[in-house]
Amino acid sequence: MQRLFWHFYLFIFLVLLGLGWAVEQLWQQWQPAAEPGWLASYSALLQQQVQQNDMDWAGQAGLTAVKLPLDSVSWLVHEQQQLQNGEVIALFETDKVYFYYQSATDLWRFGPVALVQDDGATWFSLLFFVLLAIAIALWLWPVARDIAKLQQRLQQFAGNPDTPLNLPAHSFIAPIASSFQQMSDQIRDLVTLQREMTHAVSHELRTPIARLSFALEMAEQLPATDRSAMLQDVRELQQLVDEILDYARLEAGQLPLQLQQVNLTELLTNLQEKLTPLPGAAITLQLPDSAICYCDGHYLERAVQNLLVNAKKFARNQIRLSLSNAAQHWLITVDDDGPGIAPAQREQVLQPFYRIEASRNKQAGGFGLGLAIVQRVMHWHQGSVRISESPSGGARFELRLPLRR
Repeated sequence: MQRLFWHFYLFIFLVLLGLGWAVEQLWQQWQPAAEPGWLASYSALLQQQVQQNDMDWAGQAGLTAVKLPLDSVSWLVHEQQQLQNGEVIALFETDKVYFYYQSATDLWRFGPVALVQDDGATWFSLLFFVLLAIAIALWLWPVARDIAKLQQRLQQFAGNPDTPLNLPAHSFIAPIASSFQQMSDQIRDLVTLQREMTHAVSHELRTPIARLSFALEMAEQLPATDRSAMLQDVRELQQLVDEILDYARLEAGQLPLQLQQVNLTELLTNLQEKLTPLPGAAITLQLPDSAICYCDGHYLERAVQNLLVNAKKFARNQIRLSLSNAAQHWLITVDDDGPGIAPAQREQVLQPFYRIEASRNKQAGGFGLGLAIVQRVMHWHQGSVRISESPSGGARFELRLPLRR
């Protein structure tokens, strides 16, 4: 963009300089050098009157007669000679002319007489702006052409993302085209990543499916404990599928939020009661009496539930769920006294299928989609997720929801 700015700036500067000089030269060539045609006869008439000492004629003609000292004007040699010979000399100013006559003892000045300006200057001004408009149009035409190509390529991108955008190397929007090409490459990389994620999901599903298939073949000979393990595999598989589908829909924005007024105090209280039977530390609440938020209660409850379920897995003795109002936002905070999350991993744990190394097993770490779902839910609520260290020594998760009417 700096290249485009400086190119246009220098172009305008040079065009204004060149056009100004060219029009000035044309004006000087067009401007007539000769004196107005009436000037000679007018000067002769004035000379005849002043030689007859008829100074009243000047007043009748609308001229002001002023007596000046002889040395008040510096004359050229030939002008001085003309004055001494009794001739009238005309001196021009911007838009008027004065007449001078020298008597025996005094210098007389008559005037001024207005000069009628020719409208040629208007035409030359118009010529200047027309040429400027043509020059700018010639500069903008290739820019508009390349922008049209870029727009056409953007419209075709969805159907054919691999088609390159070919623009001349000297094009003014070549940097924009390069950025677009980089974006295209990143989108292709994301598609590739999606395929890899699908392969990873297939790998995660392969083990419980294999165990389930083997167990089904031996169903009649299975004891009760093995059948229980088989049912656990089925539930594990179903949970993974549900989380993948939920995350995929949130990532693609295919689940429009049902925004409505939700009492956050009531929602969080019900969620605490719902999760109380689960193993793990108890959840304590720190909530206001009432907190109305315009949001999707279902998905917000899902996000907070994911945080609390994670906290129950890692907390030692306590989990605190609090709600407060800060700077036009509702702030939902989940604190635990577990091992916490290292600063270097706080951004990574929000990515799909990422699990901290110490919790790779399914019993502790889950599938790595819970926090990714939390982030997507907050994104669609135009909120944010922040991970820090809890005062209890574990992890603190902060969900920031904007206040809405």
